[in-house]
Amino acid sequence: MTSTTLPGRRMLSAEEIMRWPFRQDTLLPDLHPSTGTGNSSAKLNEDKVRAIRSAAAAGAHMATLGHAFGISERATRHIVDGTTWRHVQ
Repeated sequence: MTSTTLPGRRMLSAEEIMRWPFRQDTLLPDLHPSTGTGNSSAKLNEDKVRAIRSAAAAGAHMATLGHAFGISERATRHIVDGTTWRHVQ
């Protein structure tokens, strides 16, 4: 296997790479600027996310919630499971 490096650059060893701070180590509390409503494409805000989670806890169906809020059933499930919008309690 050949590797290409930029002039003046060297290849990093696996040990050097493993010492890097990976994303899961730094997710909270330092949020990315485009997290939640900081994302210009966000269809929801924190209040709507809380409403979705409350309604799901009360027994509402994911597809119904998704339709009501203009998002997919999958996106709704990710919100309820905490995969997305993790920073909202």
